[in-house]
Amino acid sequence: MIRRHFYFWVVLTAVFAAAGATNIALAVTYSELWPVWVASALLVVAFGCARAAVRTRP
Repeated sequence: MIRRHFYFWVVLTAVFAAAGATNIALAVTYSELWPVWVASALLVVAFGCARAAVRTRP
């Protein structure tokens, strides 16, 4: 049961980090500012998911 929670948090971390990286690439490519703010929010959420994964680590 705990291992399943750990992998759940790891997957969420990967998803939010990938989305954040995509928004950073959009900001660089199109020279717009809004993807930077979205990427910042997504990376903060990814950090929180990573902390949760470390806490539930088997």
